[in-house]
Amino acid sequence: MPTTDELHAADKEHAVAIAELRMRIDGHDEALERHERHMVKLDETVTVLRETIGRVATKEDISDLRKDIGEKFDKQLSDAHNSVPIKLTLITSGAMFLLALIGLVVDLMRHHA
Repeated sequence: MPTTDELHAADKEHAVAIAELRMRIDGHDEALERHERHMVKLDETVTVLRETIGRVATKEDISDLRKDIGEKFDKQLSDAHNSVPIKLTLITSGAMFLLALIGLVVDLMRHHA
């Protein structure tokens, strides 16, 4: 049968071992909390990435957009080219330029004649 001193010594050893185990458990708890916070941040990052990927246009979307813009630009350009007031303005401007050029040539001929 163990003596009282031996029992007290064993109790002290057990108390030290229990204290060490509690410190290790606390350390593990802190590590788990850090990992949990890190996992939450990673989950948030994944969510943001999924939302961003959902908003990114595909190559087909960009191609369709270019095609639509090109068609609209061509239509506007054709409409402007086929516009009657613009044609009349250009014809009138050309005629006035020719008249001014003819008048200049006639004046030059008069001065040199």
